[in-house]
Amino acid sequence: MRICGVQPMQRFWASSGRSELQRSSGSLTARCAPVGARTGALLKTSAGTGLLVFAGRCCAWRSQRRSKPSARPCVTNAQEVATCTGTCRSRQMNDKEILDNLNERRGWKVKDMGANGNCLFLSMATQVRKEDVYDLPARSPAWAEALGDLSRWEDLSIRDRASLLRRMAILDEAEFIAEVAALRARGEQLRAPLMWRLEELFTDMAEEFVSSNQTELAANIPGWDRQGLYSRVREVVSSFTLDQKCEFVLLHADEYMQTTGREGNWAGSSEMAALSSVLHRPVQAFGNNWVSQDDVKIMEPEAGSSKWEVLPYFEARCFNEPRGDPIRVFQTHGGGHYQMLT
Repeated sequence: MRICGVQPMQRFWASSGRSELQRSSGSLTARCAPVGARTGALLKTSAGTGLLVFAGRCCAWRSQRRSKPSARPCVTNAQEVATCTGTCRSRQMNDKEILDNLNERRGWKVKDMGANGNCLFLSMATQVRKEDVYDLPARSPAWAEALGDLSRWEDLSIRDRASLLRRMAILDEAEFIAEVAALRARGEQLRAPLMWRLEELFTDMAEEFVSSNQTELAANIPGWDRQGLYSRVREVVSSFTLDQKCEFVLLHADEYMQTTGREGNWAGSSEMAALSSVLHRPVQAFGNNWVSQDDVKIMEPEAGSSKWEVLPYFEARCFNEPRGDPIRVFQTHGGGHYQMLT
């Protein structure tokens, strides 16, 4: 789910004065070579404007230190990763019931870190450590130019860390899309890890474009009709074949990353998967997710036991070896806002 108190393409982050992020990174322009006939990418930031990202779908940025995306066992669905030692089933729950269970069974509470379209990255920012990010600039010259020196990560403001996380997510998504485009160009089948991420990315793109009435998915659904939006997204996700989803992603990746790369715009599960890939840490999202499901998955250690536990509706594990514990967020109202869960 991608909603966070702001409509797509309507809000840009404007700061007063130069932030710590801007002082450390400065003005930057990063380009990459095109694949096929498409142009590369432009990442640009300057004092007072924050981050604007125009990322081409064929930017072939490659990791020099970390594994290629296809080598990582990326799983992006809680059904794939949840280990049930008892019985798993589903039930309808509201936010309070979910949070009460998470607090009672695991001792977790939510903390609201802010909104204005940046809620996902703000909710993740304080859970990311310096050791998760310090070596990312060595990934490629493009990453170094876009991210700057991350050795002072914990001295940055929460807002600046959130901005950097957005950049990392877009950079990794560009690499992922380039991987898919290269495989398609060679006529090769997508392996399971890539298929999982493609499905998540297509779902997020569908929600983005249906909500803004763009592309062939548009159905003239008014912005206030959330149920209509969810129904339309479910319809296209269930009716499109994998090949159709792949073609759509490659065709509209430019538009999607231009929008999602802007400060203050929505972000969702595909960006969580990207950050799991970047940080080598699991990313879990709890709550309802009405764009894809009506119920909450729970686990019962024993049949009929009252000590059941809520499972995440989404979990991404896009790495070979984890660097740390899961980063957790809670989605309110089935898709209205993210909060930190810790």
